[in-house]
Amino acid sequence: MNAQGAAHLEDVLDALLRRPDALIVPCDDDGFRVPVPESLCLPASRTVPLGADRVTGLDLMVPEDILATVAAWESAQVTGLAQATVHLRTDPKRALTLSIVDGRPRHGAWITAFSDPSLDDVVLTGPGPVVSGSRAVPLRPRTATIHKSILAMITAVDDRATRMLGWTPAQMVGLRSSEFIHPDDRERSVANWLELLAKQDTVRVRLRHRCADGSWLWVEVENVYQAAEDGAEAAVVAQVSDISDEMAVHEELDRRERLLHRLAESIPIGIVQLAPDRSVVYVNSRLARLLGVVGGAAVEDLLAPVVPADRPRLDAALAAALENDTDTDLEVQVRHALGATRICAVNVISLSDDEGAPGALLCLSDITDSARMREELTFRATVDALTGAHNRASILATLEAVLAVDASSVTAVVFVDLDQFKSVNDTYGHAAGDALLVQTANRLAGVLRRDDAVGRIGGDEFLLVSRGLESVDAALGLADRVREALQQPVDLGMVTVGLPASIGVACSAPGLDGATLIKQADLAMYESKQRGDGRPVLFEWCPGDRARSA
Repeated sequence: MNAQGAAHLEDVLDALLRRPDALIVPCDDDGFRVPVPESLCLPASRTVPLGADRVTGLDLMVPEDILATVAAWESAQVTGLAQATVHLRTDPKRALTLSIVDGRPRHGAWITAFSDPSLDDVVLTGPGPVVSGSRAVPLRPRTATIHKSILAMITAVDDRATRMLGWTPAQMVGLRSSEFIHPDDRERSVANWLELLAKQDTVRVRLRHRCADGSWLWVEVENVYQAAEDGAEAAVVAQVSDISDEMAVHEELDRRERLLHRLAESIPIGIVQLAPDRSVVYVNSRLARLLGVVGGAAVEDLLAPVVPADRPRLDAALAAALENDTDTDLEVQVRHALGATRICAVNVISLSDDEGAPGALLCLSDITDSARMREELTFRATVDALTGAHNRASILATLEAVLAVDASSVTAVVFVDLDQFKSVNDTYGHAAGDALLVQTANRLAGVLRRDDAVGRIGGDEFLLVSRGLESVDAALGLADRVREALQQPVDLGMVTVGLPASIGVACSAPGLDGATLIKQADLAMYESKQRGDGRPVLFEWCPGDRARSA
Protein backbone atom coordinates (compact mmCIF):
# COMPACT_ATOMS: atom_id res chain seq x y z
CA MET A 1 0.00 0.00 0.00
CA ASN A 2 1.37 3.40 -0.95
CA ALA A 3 1.82 6.30 1.45
CA GLN A 4 -1.37 8.00 0.30
CA GLY A 5 -3.42 4.85 0.93
CA ALA A 6 -1.87 4.34 4.36
CA ALA A 7 -2.62 7.96 5.28
CA HIS A 8 -6.24 7.46 4.24
CA LEU A 9 -6.57 4.42 6.51
CA GLU A 10 -5.10 6.45 9.39
CA ASP A 11 -7.67 9.19 8.81
CA VAL A 12 -10.57 6.72 8.74
CA LEU A 13 -9.37 4.98 11.89
CA ASP A 14 -8.91 8.28 13.75
CA ALA A 15 -12.42 9.36 12.72
CA LEU A 16 -13.89 6.10 14.09
CA LEU A 17 -11.99 6.37 17.35
CA ARG A 18 -13.20 9.95 17.84
CA ARG A 19 -16.85 9.01 17.38
CA PRO A 20 -18.43 8.50 20.80
CA ASP A 21 -21.14 6.35 19.21
CA ALA A 22 -18.65 3.83 17.78
CA LEU A 23 -18.20 0.49 19.58
CA ILE A 24 -14.63 -0.82 19.02
CA VAL A 25 -13.76 -4.53 18.73
CA PRO A 26 -10.07 -5.37 17.95
CA CYS A 27 -9.26 -8.63 16.11
CA ASP A 28 -6.17 -10.57 15.10
CA ASP A 29 -5.26 -11.66 11.57
CA ASP A 30 -7.58 -14.69 11.83
CA GLY A 31 -10.58 -12.60 12.85
CA PHE A 32 -10.57 -13.66 16.53
CA ARG A 33 -11.18 -10.97 19.11
CA VAL A 34 -8.19 -9.79 21.11
CA PRO A 35 -7.77 -7.52 24.15
CA VAL A 36 -8.11 -3.81 23.47
CA PRO A 37 -4.65 -2.34 22.78
CA GLU A 38 -3.64 0.29 25.34
CA SER A 39 -2.66 2.56 22.46
CA LEU A 40 -6.36 3.05 21.64
CA CYS A 41 -6.97 4.81 24.98
CA LEU A 42 -10.65 3.84 25.02
CA PRO A 43 -13.02 3.73 28.01
CA ALA A 44 -14.62 0.38 28.83
CA SER A 45 -18.01 1.63 27.60
CA ARG A 46 -16.58 1.89 24.07
CA THR A 47 -15.44 -1.75 23.94
CA VAL A 48 -16.86 -5.26 24.26
CA PRO A 49 -15.71 -7.44 27.20
CA LEU A 50 -13.57 -10.23 25.81
CA GLY A 51 -14.70 -13.12 28.00
CA ALA A 52 -13.00 -16.44 28.54
CA ASP A 53 -13.62 -17.95 25.10
CA ARG A 54 -11.63 -17.42 21.95
CA VAL A 55 -14.34 -16.13 19.63
CA THR A 56 -14.69 -13.99 16.53
CA GLY A 57 -16.80 -10.88 16.10
CA LEU A 58 -19.38 -13.02 14.31
CA ASP A 59 -20.74 -14.09 17.70
CA LEU A 60 -21.99 -10.54 18.22
CA MET A 61 -24.20 -10.49 15.11
CA VAL A 62 -27.43 -12.14 14.03
CA PRO A 63 -26.90 -15.23 11.83
CA GLU A 64 -28.39 -13.52 8.79
CA ASP A 65 -25.49 -11.02 8.68
CA ILE A 66 -22.64 -13.54 8.91
CA LEU A 67 -22.10 -13.93 5.16
CA ALA A 68 -22.04 -10.16 4.60
CA THR A 69 -19.55 -9.77 7.44
CA VAL A 70 -17.26 -12.49 6.07
CA ALA A 71 -17.36 -10.82 2.63
CA ALA A 72 -16.42 -7.47 4.20
CA TRP A 73 -13.56 -9.13 6.13
CA GLU A 74 -12.17 -10.70 2.94
CA SER A 75 -12.40 -7.36 1.14
CA ALA A 76 -10.55 -5.62 3.99
CA GLN A 77 -7.67 -8.11 3.66
CA VAL A 78 -7.10 -6.73 0.15
CA THR A 79 -7.83 -3.02 0.53
CA GLY A 80 -7.29 -2.46 4.24
CA LEU A 81 -10.80 -1.05 4.66
CA ALA A 82 -14.37 -2.42 4.22
CA GLN A 83 -17.88 -1.82 5.52
CA ALA A 84 -21.15 -3.76 5.87
CA THR A 85 -24.57 -3.25 7.42
CA VAL A 86 -25.17 -5.60 10.37
CA HIS A 87 -27.47 -6.17 13.36
CA LEU A 88 -26.37 -7.17 16.87
CA ARG A 89 -27.96 -10.19 18.52
CA THR A 90 -28.96 -8.01 21.47
CA ASP A 91 -30.75 -5.47 19.23
CA PRO A 92 -31.64 -7.27 15.98
CA LYS A 93 -34.01 -4.59 14.70
CA ARG A 94 -31.39 -1.84 14.71
CA ALA A 95 -29.12 -1.55 11.65
CA LEU A 96 -25.49 -0.60 12.35
CA THR A 97 -22.51 0.10 10.12
CA LEU A 98 -19.64 -2.35 10.60
CA SER A 99 -16.29 -0.80 9.63
CA ILE A 100 -13.15 -2.95 9.36
CA VAL A 101 -9.86 -1.02 9.27
CA ASP A 102 -6.28 -2.30 9.20
CA GLY A 103 -4.91 -0.79 12.43
CA ARG A 104 -1.92 -3.13 12.73
CA PRO A 105 0.79 -0.53 11.92
CA ARG A 106 -0.13 1.58 14.98
CA HIS A 107 -2.09 -0.74 17.26
CA GLY A 108 -1.08 -4.27 16.28
CA ALA A 109 -4.64 -5.36 15.50
CA TRP A 110 -7.45 -5.05 13.04
CA ILE A 111 -9.99 -2.52 14.30
CA THR A 112 -13.68 -3.28 13.77
CA ALA A 113 -16.21 -0.66 14.78
CA PHE A 114 -20.02 -0.66 15.06
CA SER A 115 -21.62 2.76 14.54
CA ASP A 116 -25.02 4.32 13.91
CA PRO A 117 -25.31 5.15 10.17
CA SER A 118 -27.84 7.91 10.83
CA LEU A 119 -25.12 9.86 12.65
CA ASP A 120 -22.42 9.55 9.99
CA ASP A 121 -22.67 13.22 9.03
CA VAL A 122 -23.43 14.60 12.51
CA VAL A 123 -20.89 16.09 14.91
CA LEU A 124 -21.55 14.23 18.16
CA THR A 125 -21.19 16.11 21.42
CA GLY A 126 -23.49 14.00 23.59
CA PRO A 127 -22.32 12.59 26.91
CA GLY A 128 -22.61 8.85 26.25
CA PRO A 129 -22.10 6.24 23.54
CA VAL A 130 -24.92 5.39 21.20
CA VAL A 131 -24.02 1.68 21.03
CA SER A 132 -23.53 0.07 24.42
CA GLY A 133 -20.57 -2.29 24.67
CA SER A 134 -22.01 -4.15 27.64
CA ARG A 135 -25.18 -4.95 25.69
CA ALA A 136 -23.19 -6.38 22.78
CA VAL A 137 -21.70 -9.26 24.77
CA PRO A 138 -22.72 -12.66 23.25
CA LEU A 139 -25.59 -14.22 25.15
CA ARG A 140 -23.88 -17.58 25.76
CA PRO A 141 -21.17 -19.90 24.42
CA ARG A 142 -22.12 -21.99 21.44
CA THR A 143 -20.39 -25.18 22.65
CA ALA A 144 -19.76 -26.88 26.00
CA THR A 145 -18.54 -30.21 27.47
CA ILE A 146 -20.29 -32.45 30.01
CA HIS A 147 -18.75 -35.65 31.43
CA LYS A 148 -21.01 -38.57 32.32
CA SER A 149 -20.71 -42.03 33.77
CA ILE A 150 -21.82 -45.13 31.90
CA LEU A 151 -25.13 -44.82 33.80
CA ALA A 152 -25.68 -41.29 32.43
CA MET A 153 -24.77 -39.69 35.75
CA ILE A 154 -23.15 -36.25 35.30
CA THR A 155 -19.63 -36.29 36.74
CA ALA A 156 -18.23 -32.94 35.58
CA VAL A 157 -19.14 -29.86 33.53
CA ASP A 158 -16.88 -27.18 32.13
CA ASP A 159 -17.20 -23.43 32.56
CA ARG A 160 -18.78 -23.09 29.10
CA ALA A 161 -21.60 -25.46 30.12
CA THR A 162 -22.31 -23.27 33.14
CA ARG A 163 -22.47 -20.14 30.99
CA MET A 164 -24.52 -21.87 28.31
CA LEU A 165 -27.11 -23.49 30.60
CA GLY A 166 -26.89 -21.38 33.74
CA TRP A 167 -26.32 -24.34 36.11
CA THR A 168 -23.32 -24.42 38.41
CA PRO A 169 -21.31 -27.67 38.59
CA ALA A 170 -22.73 -28.29 42.07
CA GLN A 171 -26.25 -28.14 40.65
CA MET A 172 -25.54 -30.66 37.89
CA VAL A 173 -22.91 -33.12 39.13
CA GLY A 174 -24.44 -36.23 40.67
CA LEU A 175 -27.71 -35.99 38.73
CA ARG A 176 -28.73 -38.05 35.74
CA SER A 177 -28.66 -36.13 32.47
CA SER A 178 -32.27 -37.18 31.80
CA GLU A 179 -33.40 -34.87 34.61
CA PHE A 180 -32.43 -31.92 32.42
CA ILE A 181 -34.11 -33.22 29.23
CA HIS A 182 -37.52 -32.03 28.03
CA PRO A 183 -40.19 -34.67 28.78
CA ASP A 184 -41.11 -34.92 25.11
CA ASP A 185 -37.47 -35.69 24.22
CA ARG A 186 -36.62 -38.21 26.94
CA GLU A 187 -37.71 -41.28 25.02
CA ARG A 188 -35.47 -40.28 22.12
CA SER A 189 -32.64 -39.50 24.53
CA VAL A 190 -32.88 -42.90 26.21
CA ALA A 191 -32.95 -44.69 22.86
CA ASN A 192 -29.85 -42.77 21.81
CA TRP A 193 -28.06 -43.70 25.05
CA LEU A 194 -28.86 -47.39 24.59
CA GLU A 195 -27.49 -47.19 21.05
CA LEU A 196 -24.32 -45.62 22.46
CA LEU A 197 -23.85 -48.49 24.92
CA ALA A 198 -24.52 -51.09 22.24
CA LYS A 199 -22.13 -49.60 19.68
CA GLN A 200 -19.60 -48.25 22.19
CA ASP A 201 -18.96 -45.50 19.71
CA THR A 202 -20.05 -41.93 19.07
CA VAL A 203 -23.72 -41.07 18.62
CA ARG A 204 -25.59 -37.79 18.23
CA VAL A 205 -29.01 -36.65 19.33
CA ARG A 206 -30.95 -33.36 19.20
CA LEU A 207 -33.09 -32.43 22.18
CA ARG A 208 -34.20 -29.61 24.45
CA HIS A 209 -32.06 -29.03 27.56
CA ARG A 210 -33.45 -27.27 30.61
CA CYS A 211 -31.66 -24.06 31.64
CA ALA A 212 -31.37 -22.64 35.12
CA ASP A 213 -33.84 -19.83 34.33
CA GLY A 214 -36.54 -22.40 33.44
CA SER A 215 -36.23 -22.00 29.66
CA TRP A 216 -35.48 -24.79 27.19
CA LEU A 217 -32.46 -24.67 24.87
CA TRP A 218 -32.23 -26.76 21.71
CA VAL A 219 -28.84 -28.51 21.65
CA GLU A 220 -27.12 -31.25 19.69
CA VAL A 221 -25.34 -33.68 21.99
CA GLU A 222 -22.46 -35.73 20.62
CA ASN A 223 -21.92 -38.53 23.13
CA VAL A 224 -18.41 -40.00 22.79
CA TYR A 225 -17.93 -43.42 24.41
CA GLN A 226 -14.61 -43.83 26.25
CA ALA A 227 -13.70 -47.43 27.02
CA ALA A 228 -12.32 -48.44 30.42
CA GLU A 229 -8.52 -48.11 30.61
CA ASP A 230 -5.90 -48.59 33.33
CA GLY A 231 -8.46 -49.42 35.97
CA ALA A 232 -10.68 -46.46 35.10
CA GLU A 233 -14.32 -47.15 34.39
CA ALA A 234 -15.88 -46.54 30.99
CA ALA A 235 -17.25 -43.04 30.65
CA VAL A 236 -18.96 -40.72 28.17
CA VAL A 237 -17.87 -37.23 27.12
CA ALA A 238 -20.77 -35.19 25.75
CA GLN A 239 -19.99 -32.31 23.39
CA VAL A 240 -23.00 -30.00 23.58
CA SER A 241 -23.68 -27.51 20.73
CA ASP A 242 -26.26 -24.74 20.81
CA ILE A 243 -28.56 -25.20 17.78
CA SER A 244 -31.32 -22.90 18.96
CA ASP A 245 -31.01 -20.60 15.93
CA GLU A 246 -31.36 -23.50 13.51
CA MET A 247 -34.26 -25.04 15.41
CA ALA A 248 -35.97 -21.67 15.66
CA VAL A 249 -36.00 -21.59 11.87
CA HIS A 250 -37.41 -25.12 11.74
CA GLU A 251 -40.06 -24.28 14.32
CA GLU A 252 -41.03 -21.14 12.43
CA LEU A 253 -41.34 -23.12 9.22
CA ASP A 254 -43.43 -25.71 11.07
CA ARG A 255 -45.72 -22.98 12.43
CA ARG A 256 -46.11 -21.51 8.96
CA GLU A 257 -46.87 -24.93 7.51
CA ARG A 258 -49.58 -25.51 10.11
CA LEU A 259 -50.99 -22.04 9.45
CA LEU A 260 -51.04 -22.61 5.68
CA HIS A 261 -52.70 -26.00 6.21
CA ARG A 262 -55.37 -24.41 8.37
CA LEU A 263 -55.92 -21.66 5.81
CA ALA A 264 -56.15 -24.23 3.01
CA GLU A 265 -58.80 -26.11 4.98
CA SER A 266 -60.84 -23.04 5.92
CA ILE A 267 -61.00 -20.99 2.70
CA PRO A 268 -64.06 -21.61 0.47
CA ILE A 269 -61.90 -22.91 -2.39
CA GLY A 270 -61.13 -26.49 -3.39
CA ILE A 271 -57.38 -27.05 -3.67
CA VAL A 272 -55.46 -29.84 -5.40
CA GLN A 273 -51.67 -29.98 -5.50
CA LEU A 274 -50.16 -32.20 -8.18
CA ALA A 275 -46.61 -33.48 -8.64
CA PRO A 276 -44.97 -33.28 -12.09
CA ASP A 277 -46.17 -36.85 -12.83
CA ARG A 278 -49.79 -35.74 -12.08
CA SER A 279 -49.90 -37.70 -8.83
CA VAL A 280 -51.92 -36.02 -6.08
CA VAL A 281 -49.82 -34.44 -3.32
CA TYR A 282 -52.54 -32.67 -1.34
CA VAL A 283 -56.31 -32.20 -1.43
CA ASN A 284 -58.21 -30.03 1.01
CA SER A 285 -61.58 -31.03 2.43
CA ARG A 286 -63.41 -28.23 0.59
CA LEU A 287 -62.79 -29.95 -2.74
CA ALA A 288 -64.77 -33.01 -1.67
CA ARG A 289 -67.75 -30.85 -0.71
CA LEU A 290 -67.45 -28.81 -3.89
CA LEU A 291 -67.27 -31.73 -6.31
CA GLY A 292 -69.08 -34.35 -4.27
CA VAL A 293 -66.11 -36.72 -4.59
CA VAL A 294 -65.36 -39.20 -1.82
CA GLY A 295 -61.73 -40.33 -1.68
CA GLY A 296 -59.88 -41.06 -4.89
CA ALA A 297 -56.10 -40.87 -5.06
CA ALA A 298 -55.78 -40.05 -8.77
CA VAL A 299 -56.45 -36.67 -10.31
CA GLU A 300 -58.76 -38.34 -12.84
CA ASP A 301 -60.96 -39.51 -9.96
CA LEU A 302 -61.00 -36.09 -8.31
CA LEU A 303 -61.94 -34.28 -11.52
CA ALA A 304 -64.42 -36.89 -12.74
CA PRO A 305 -67.45 -34.64 -11.93
CA VAL A 306 -66.30 -32.09 -14.56
CA VAL A 307 -68.66 -32.46 -17.53
CA PRO A 308 -67.10 -34.24 -20.54
CA ALA A 309 -67.44 -31.18 -22.77
CA ASP A 310 -65.13 -29.17 -20.46
CA ARG A 311 -62.54 -31.87 -19.70
CA PRO A 312 -60.37 -31.24 -22.81
CA ARG A 313 -59.89 -27.58 -21.85
CA LEU A 314 -59.05 -28.50 -18.26
CA ASP A 315 -56.63 -31.24 -19.36
CA ALA A 316 -54.93 -28.79 -21.74
CA ALA A 317 -54.55 -26.27 -18.91
CA LEU A 318 -52.99 -28.95 -16.70
CA ALA A 319 -50.55 -29.94 -19.43
CA ALA A 320 -49.60 -26.28 -19.98
CA ALA A 321 -48.86 -25.84 -16.26
CA LEU A 322 -46.87 -29.07 -15.88
CA GLU A 323 -44.97 -28.93 -19.16
CA ASN A 324 -44.71 -25.24 -20.11
CA ASP A 325 -44.92 -23.42 -16.73
CA THR A 326 -48.04 -21.62 -17.95
CA ASP A 327 -50.90 -20.48 -15.70
CA THR A 328 -54.48 -20.67 -16.97
CA ASP A 329 -57.85 -19.40 -15.74
CA LEU A 330 -61.00 -21.07 -17.04
CA GLU A 331 -64.56 -21.97 -16.14
CA VAL A 332 -66.00 -25.48 -16.17
CA GLN A 333 -69.31 -27.09 -15.37
CA VAL A 334 -69.38 -29.67 -12.62
CA ARG A 335 -72.06 -32.29 -12.15
CA HIS A 336 -72.31 -32.87 -8.41
CA ALA A 337 -72.95 -36.35 -7.06
CA LEU A 338 -76.36 -35.16 -5.83
CA GLY A 339 -77.35 -34.28 -9.39
CA ALA A 340 -77.00 -30.48 -9.42
CA THR A 341 -74.84 -28.86 -12.10
CA ARG A 342 -72.63 -26.07 -10.87
CA ILE A 343 -70.20 -23.66 -12.54
CA CYS A 344 -66.67 -23.52 -11.15
CA ALA A 345 -63.82 -21.10 -11.80
CA VAL A 346 -60.53 -23.01 -12.04
CA ASN A 347 -57.11 -21.42 -11.59
CA VAL A 348 -54.39 -23.75 -12.83
CA ILE A 349 -51.08 -22.51 -11.43
CA SER A 350 -47.64 -23.80 -12.35
CA LEU A 351 -45.30 -24.61 -9.45
CA SER A 352 -41.52 -24.62 -9.88
CA ASP A 353 -38.48 -25.37 -7.77
CA ASP A 354 -38.74 -21.79 -6.46
CA GLU A 355 -41.82 -22.84 -4.50
CA GLY A 356 -40.00 -25.95 -3.28
CA ALA A 357 -42.50 -28.34 -4.85
CA PRO A 358 -42.63 -28.45 -8.67
CA GLY A 359 -45.92 -29.43 -10.22
CA ALA A 360 -49.25 -27.65 -10.43
CA LEU A 361 -51.91 -26.20 -8.18
CA LEU A 362 -55.63 -26.29 -9.00
CA CYS A 363 -57.92 -23.88 -7.18
CA LEU A 364 -61.65 -24.41 -7.75
CA SER A 365 -64.36 -22.05 -6.54
CA ASP A 366 -68.12 -22.25 -7.04
CA ILE A 367 -69.23 -19.22 -9.08
CA THR A 368 -72.65 -20.54 -10.11
CA ASP A 369 -74.58 -17.63 -8.64
CA SER A 370 -72.23 -14.96 -9.99
CA ALA A 371 -72.05 -16.67 -13.40
CA ARG A 372 -75.84 -16.72 -13.63
CA MET A 373 -76.00 -13.09 -12.59
CA ARG A 374 -73.36 -12.28 -15.21
CA GLU A 375 -75.40 -14.11 -17.85
CA GLU A 376 -78.50 -12.22 -16.75
CA LEU A 377 -76.70 -8.89 -16.99
CA THR A 378 -75.28 -9.85 -20.37
CA PHE A 379 -78.74 -10.85 -21.54
CA ARG A 380 -80.20 -7.56 -20.41
CA ALA A 381 -77.41 -5.60 -22.02
CA THR A 382 -77.63 -7.36 -25.40
CA VAL A 383 -81.23 -8.54 -25.80
CA ASP A 384 -84.37 -6.58 -26.52
CA ALA A 385 -86.56 -7.21 -23.49
CA LEU A 386 -89.82 -7.39 -25.48
CA THR A 387 -88.96 -9.53 -28.50
CA GLY A 388 -85.91 -11.52 -27.33
CA ALA A 389 -83.97 -10.35 -30.40
CA HIS A 390 -80.68 -8.47 -30.16
CA ASN A 391 -81.06 -4.87 -29.10
CA ARG A 392 -79.72 -2.04 -31.25
CA ALA A 393 -76.24 -1.89 -29.69
CA SER A 394 -75.84 -5.65 -29.79
CA ILE A 395 -76.83 -6.15 -33.44
CA LEU A 396 -74.56 -3.29 -34.51
CA ALA A 397 -71.66 -4.84 -32.59
CA THR A 398 -72.44 -8.23 -34.16
CA LEU A 399 -72.31 -6.72 -37.64
CA GLU A 400 -68.97 -5.03 -37.01
CA ALA A 401 -67.53 -8.25 -35.61
CA VAL A 402 -68.68 -10.23 -38.67
CA LEU A 403 -67.19 -7.69 -41.09
CA ALA A 404 -63.89 -7.74 -39.20
CA VAL A 405 -63.36 -11.51 -39.51
CA ASP A 406 -65.32 -12.54 -42.61
CA ALA A 407 -64.02 -10.59 -45.60
CA SER A 408 -63.85 -13.48 -48.10
CA SER A 409 -67.62 -14.04 -48.41
CA VAL A 410 -70.73 -11.87 -48.69
CA THR A 411 -72.39 -10.48 -45.59
CA ALA A 412 -75.95 -9.31 -46.12
CA VAL A 413 -77.84 -6.73 -44.09
CA VAL A 414 -81.64 -6.88 -44.38
CA PHE A 415 -83.57 -3.86 -43.09
CA VAL A 416 -87.24 -4.59 -42.24
CA ASP A 417 -89.84 -1.91 -41.43
CA LEU A 418 -93.44 -2.84 -40.52
CA ASP A 419 -95.84 -0.79 -42.63
CA GLN A 420 -98.95 -0.97 -40.45
CA PHE A 421 -97.54 -1.12 -36.95
CA LYS A 422 -98.64 2.40 -35.96
CA SER A 423 -102.25 1.81 -37.01
CA VAL A 424 -102.41 -1.51 -35.09
CA ASN A 425 -100.89 0.14 -32.04
CA ASP A 426 -103.28 3.12 -32.19
CA THR A 427 -106.39 1.04 -32.96
CA TYR A 428 -105.97 -2.00 -30.72
CA GLY A 429 -103.66 -0.70 -28.03
CA HIS A 430 -100.06 -1.18 -26.97
CA ALA A 431 -100.60 -4.81 -25.95
CA ALA A 432 -101.60 -5.67 -29.50
CA GLY A 433 -98.66 -3.69 -30.85
CA ASP A 434 -96.28 -5.54 -28.56
CA ALA A 435 -97.73 -8.89 -29.65
CA LEU A 436 -97.21 -7.89 -33.29
CA LEU A 437 -93.56 -7.07 -32.62
CA VAL A 438 -93.01 -10.40 -30.85
CA GLN A 439 -94.57 -12.33 -33.74
CA THR A 440 -92.40 -10.41 -36.20
CA ALA A 441 -89.20 -11.24 -34.30
CA ASN A 442 -90.16 -14.92 -34.08
CA ARG A 443 -90.85 -15.18 -37.81
CA LEU A 444 -87.62 -13.40 -38.72
CA ALA A 445 -85.65 -15.73 -36.46
CA GLY A 446 -87.30 -18.68 -38.17
CA VAL A 447 -85.76 -17.90 -41.59
CA LEU A 448 -82.20 -17.38 -40.30
CA ARG A 449 -79.37 -19.88 -40.17
CA ARG A 450 -77.52 -20.73 -36.96
CA ASP A 451 -74.79 -18.10 -37.44
CA ASP A 452 -77.20 -15.34 -38.52
CA ALA A 453 -78.66 -12.75 -36.17
CA VAL A 454 -81.75 -10.57 -35.91
CA GLY A 455 -82.08 -7.39 -33.90
CA ARG A 456 -84.67 -4.75 -33.14
CA ILE A 457 -83.14 -1.34 -33.85
CA GLY A 458 -86.20 0.87 -33.43
CA GLY A 459 -89.88 0.83 -32.59
CA ASP A 460 -90.97 -1.31 -35.59
CA GLU A 461 -87.62 -1.67 -37.38
CA PHE A 462 -85.61 -4.88 -37.48
CA LEU A 463 -82.17 -5.68 -38.85
CA LEU A 464 -80.98 -9.08 -40.02
CA VAL A 465 -77.26 -9.92 -40.39
CA SER A 466 -76.43 -12.97 -42.48
CA ARG A 467 -72.77 -13.95 -42.92
CA GLY A 468 -70.94 -16.31 -45.24
CA LEU A 469 -73.23 -15.98 -48.28
CA GLU A 470 -71.90 -17.04 -51.65
CA SER A 471 -73.36 -14.19 -53.68
CA VAL A 472 -75.71 -11.22 -53.85
CA ASP A 473 -78.38 -13.54 -55.22
CA ALA A 474 -78.20 -15.51 -51.96
CA ALA A 475 -78.83 -12.27 -50.07
CA LEU A 476 -81.90 -11.56 -52.22
CA GLY A 477 -83.07 -15.13 -51.60
CA LEU A 478 -82.90 -14.47 -47.86
CA ALA A 479 -84.93 -11.27 -48.31
CA ASP A 480 -87.57 -13.19 -50.26
CA ARG A 481 -87.86 -15.73 -47.45
CA VAL A 482 -88.33 -12.87 -45.01
CA ARG A 483 -91.13 -11.49 -47.15
CA GLU A 484 -92.83 -14.89 -47.34
CA ALA A 485 -92.59 -15.36 -43.55
CA LEU A 486 -94.27 -12.00 -42.94
CA GLN A 487 -97.09 -12.46 -45.44
CA GLN A 488 -99.10 -14.75 -43.15
CA PRO A 489 -101.72 -12.92 -40.98
CA VAL A 490 -101.07 -12.49 -37.29
CA ASP A 491 -103.65 -13.57 -34.71
CA LEU A 492 -103.64 -10.99 -31.90
CA GLY A 493 -106.48 -12.65 -29.98
CA MET A 494 -109.03 -9.91 -30.41
CA VAL A 495 -108.28 -9.49 -34.09
CA THR A 496 -106.25 -10.93 -36.94
CA VAL A 497 -104.13 -8.46 -38.90
CA GLY A 498 -101.77 -8.59 -41.82
CA LEU A 499 -98.04 -8.04 -41.49
CA PRO A 500 -96.90 -6.09 -44.56
CA ALA A 501 -93.34 -4.80 -44.43
CA SER A 502 -90.81 -2.86 -46.50
CA ILE A 503 -87.52 -4.69 -47.00
CA GLY A 504 -84.14 -3.29 -48.03
CA VAL A 505 -80.97 -5.28 -48.67
CA ALA A 506 -77.30 -4.24 -48.75
CA CYS A 507 -74.24 -6.45 -49.23
CA SER A 508 -70.71 -6.09 -47.96
CA ALA A 509 -67.86 -4.91 -50.13
CA PRO A 510 -64.20 -4.08 -49.43
CA GLY A 511 -63.87 -0.86 -47.45
CA LEU A 512 -67.47 -0.75 -46.22
CA ASP A 513 -68.14 -0.58 -42.49
CA GLY A 514 -71.28 -1.55 -40.58
CA ALA A 515 -72.73 1.96 -40.41
CA THR A 516 -72.47 2.36 -44.21
CA LEU A 517 -74.11 -0.99 -44.84
CA ILE A 518 -77.03 -0.13 -42.57
CA LYS A 519 -77.43 3.22 -44.28
CA GLN A 520 -77.52 1.50 -47.68
CA ALA A 521 -80.07 -1.08 -46.47
CA ASP A 522 -82.16 1.77 -45.04
CA LEU A 523 -82.15 3.58 -48.39
CA ALA A 524 -83.17 0.36 -50.12
CA MET A 525 -85.97 -0.13 -47.57
CA TYR A 526 -87.36 3.34 -48.32
CA GLU A 527 -87.31 2.49 -52.02
CA SER A 528 -89.30 -0.66 -51.20
CA LYS A 529 -91.78 1.40 -49.14
CA GLN A 530 -92.26 3.86 -52.02
CA ARG A 531 -92.97 1.04 -54.42
CA GLY A 532 -95.59 -0.36 -52.03
CA ASP A 533 -95.60 -3.92 -53.38
CA GLY A 534 -93.56 -5.42 -50.52
CA ARG A 535 -90.82 -6.74 -52.77
CA PRO A 536 -87.31 -6.48 -51.37
CA VAL A 537 -85.00 -3.89 -52.91
CA LEU A 538 -81.23 -4.38 -53.23
CA PHE A 539 -79.05 -1.33 -52.83
CA GLU A 540 -76.74 -0.77 -55.77
CA TRP A 541 -74.40 2.17 -56.27
CA CYS A 542 -75.68 4.76 -58.72
CA PRO A 543 -75.51 8.58 -59.06
CA GLY A 544 -76.86 10.17 -55.91
CA ASP A 545 -76.46 6.96 -53.94
CA ARG A 546 -80.07 5.96 -54.71
CA ALA A 547 -81.32 2.43 -54.28
CA ARG A 548 -83.06 0.64 -57.11
CA SER A 549 -84.87 -2.63 -57.46
CA ALA A 550 -82.77 -5.65 -58.26
